Order: sequence, then structure tokens, then C-alpha cells
Amino acid sequence: MNIKAYIFVFSFISIAINAFSQQFIEVKSIRQSTRDYSEFGANYFEDGIVYCSNKRDDIIISRQGSENQSFYNVYFIPPSKISKKQNTEFLDASINKLYNDGPLTSNGSVLVFARNYEKNKGAKDKTNTVGLFVSNKINNTWSEPIPFPYNDEKYSLSYPSINKEGNTLYFSSDMAGGFGEYDIYVSFFKDGKWSAPQNIGKSINTSSKEISPFIFQDNRLYFSSNNDSLNKFDVFYSDFIDNNWQTPFRLADPINSKDNDFAFICDSTTENGYFTSDRKGSDDIFKFFSTLPAFETCDSMLEKNYCFHFAEGKTVDLDTIPVIYEWDFGDSTKEKTFEADHCFPGPGSYNVSLNMIDTITGDIYKMIASYLLSVDDPIGPYIVCAENAKVNSAIEFDASQTNMSENKIDQYVWLFSDDKKFVGQKIIRSFEKPGVYRINLGVTFDKDESGTYQKKCVFKDIVVE
Repeated sequence: MNIKAYIFVFSFISIAINAFSQQFIEVKSIRQSTRDYSEFGANYFEDGIVYCSNKRDDIIISRQGSENQSFYNVYFIPPSKISKKQNTEFLDASINKLYNDGPLTSNGSVLVFARNYEKNKGAKDKTNTVGLFVSNKINNTWSEPIPFPYNDEKYSLSYPSINKEGNTLYFSSDMAGGFGEYDIYVSFFKDGKWSAPQNIGKSINTSSKEISPFIFQDNRLYFSSNNDSLNKFDVFYSDFIDNNWQTPFRLADPINSKDNDFAFICDSTTENGYFTSDRKGSDDIFKFFSTLPAFETCDSMLEKNYCFHFAEGKTVDLDTIPVIYEWDFGDSTKEKTFEADHCFPGPGSYNVSLNMIDTITGDIYKMIASYLLSVDDPIGPYIVCAENAKVNSAIEFDASQTNMSENKIDQYVWLFSDDKKFVGQKIIRSFEKPGVYRINLGVTFDKDESGTYQKKCVFKDIVVE
């Protein structure tokens, strides 16, 4: 990875704990990655992805910088071509200009991208800094890009990331007043204009370089830093809790490696996405995906209920008869009352009867009602665990009481709201922070006619103090 090139968005003159259980993640370079050129900075755009590359656009003519490398342009991969090795589309000419362009971010109605400033040939300062440019979609057409109001040729603004609402913009900059060489900043769109950039603070920014922010659901920020890995960039994330960014966590292998890893993005599940790495020599874009089955919906778990209320509509006038009512529940327990609440020891079939008992002889005077009661466990995954737990204490989660009727279970998958994932009928884990955690238990079972495993998922919550 050419650190100078990417920090300045290709200035060609002056140059742990994981968010998800990554033992279930695989990575592969996308088919558009090349051996001889660099590709980086993938981002979602119009149902496909955009990325930057300095590949040659023409066999004969290719614009080059002082390092004899082609300038970077932004390319678009339509949805139909993402998994195919086909030519990508050169993005709109209003974005790809004379010098380096990209990376790009968009929420569908606002588009922000980075671009080198054009220097006069006679300028004494040959440093090509980078600014941000903004375009809006009007009548299904992108407007002519305008400079971000806080651009300044004295420093660079790069790696933009805009939220889904289009009103919060994160980026990396070496502007004065930061904590390190490059910090991450945020700007808000209010009353028709962007606010002055704010440094997001030293919980994320260090004395080194923090680049390529990616805002996820407004409360999690992925970014890369070279503060903790011998000057190589690793991907981290931080959650926004109680109006503060929390201590960042480094993603584990295979997202991070011994080489530079940056420009991470992911979908709403956090289990699929893209990042850039030079682990194969040149900068390439890699896609990552989960090897675990996806559970699109999880239902609230039905608790086992072996308790019932018994009342019989038929009555007999007992004023002149020396008898009492008695319920026989068929599990060796009886109760002398006309209405009763009873809990059975477990699932099974029980012969339940309401009898009139002669108080003198103790014999059954008359049977009022009799029926066979079937007590069943709920069909579906079933979670057994403590309702409350202590921070950093080992807790067992048991799925052995799962009842899938006659279906043969293939796999148990545990999905926790802190993005931890496990497989197995029983697992043991602890929680590092207090709070209410949601536990999702998914099972795959008998394949359907198409050969695909069927799936069922339930959830329950646990309180950690």
C-alpha cells in the first residue's frame, strides 16, 4: 500500500475483540481486482458498488502522474456484474476529471467524493492536496459537483462516508488542530448547509493516522488506523453509546492481516461487505461473507408451559349429598376443589377427571368429566440459560431441549446482539459490559425439495449486571 497516495487520495507529487465471530467469515478478492494495478475504496452505490482504480483506460493513452502511474478514476460495478469478471463502467464524467478521483460515498440522493485540486503548472507548491465535492440527485440526474464548503488547499479531506439520511458526513483529514497525522471528522447538514467539521475525539483519533471511516446505522463507526500494528493499517470499530464513542475494537482475521487493511464497508447484517488490502502485493478489493446460515427473522421464544387452570361447566347441587369435588390430574396428584390450578411435571398424556367423592366412604360418587390431556413442548428452538448474569462471568447456553418434532437438526447457531456468534448445542461465554443482550438461537434441519436446509430461529433476552 502506498501510504502517501492513499492518505492524500493519491497525491502523486508529495507523496482484540471482533465485531463478529470471524471464524465464520471467508474473504475472496473480487473479480475486478488486477495484478498490475491498484483497486481500493469500494462503496455501495445504486444497488451496485463503486471503487477506485488506476488501471489504464486506453491501450495507447493513459493519464499519468509524476510516479508514472495512471491517475485514479471511479468505476461502477452494476449488480449483475459484481460476481462476474466483466468490464466495469466508467462513472460519470462530472466525477472523473483530469487528476485523481475517489473514493465516493452516497445515500442515493446525496453523493460526496474526493478529488485532487488542479494545480497551476507554475505553482511553487507542488503538493496536490485533496478536497471533497458534493452532488445532489435532482429529477433522477446528479447535479454538477460543488466543493465542500470547508475545503482548503492547505490540507486534505478524504475518505467520505455519509449516513443513510444524508445529513451526517464523516471523513479523514490532516487539517490543523487534530490529535495525529490524520484524524476523522464529522459535519452535519442543518438549515441547508454543512456545519463546520468537528473532530470526533481522542477515543478514536490517535497520534497516528485514522482513515476510511464507514458509518453504520448511525451508532457504529468502522475505520482504519495504523496506531497499533507497526505502521500497517488495521480495521477497527467503535460504538456510539451515551453520546460518546467507545474504545475501538480491532477486527480479527481474516478481515485484518499482517498487511494494510482499510476501506471496510458492510451490509445491514455486518456479515457481508468489502474491504481493501495489499496482502497480495498490490491494493485489491476483497469481499467477505459469512459461512453461517442467515436467519432473516427470529420469533420470540415460547416458554414451556405445563401449568393449566381447570374448571368444569357442569355442576351438581351438593346441599343434600355428603360429597365434595375432586380433580384427579392423572399424574398421581389430586385436589379437592371445583376449580383448580395445576402444573404437570413435564410433557405427556394425562387422564384428567373431575369426580364427586362421597365424604363418608371416600369412594367416587359420580364422575362429572373425564378427558385425555396432551401436554406438549413448544415446537422450535429452545434456549435454556440464566435470566440474569454478572459481567465477565461464564454463562452456559443450552439448546438441548429444542423440539423440532420429527425433523433432524443439522446445526445450532447462536447469534448474540453484541455480534458474537457460536455453533453447537451447548456453548459457554461471558459478557464484558452490563446491559440487556438479545440471544438468537437458529437451527437448520431437514432439507426441502430444492436441497436447501430449512431454518427456524427464536430469541430471548438476558440481563447482565
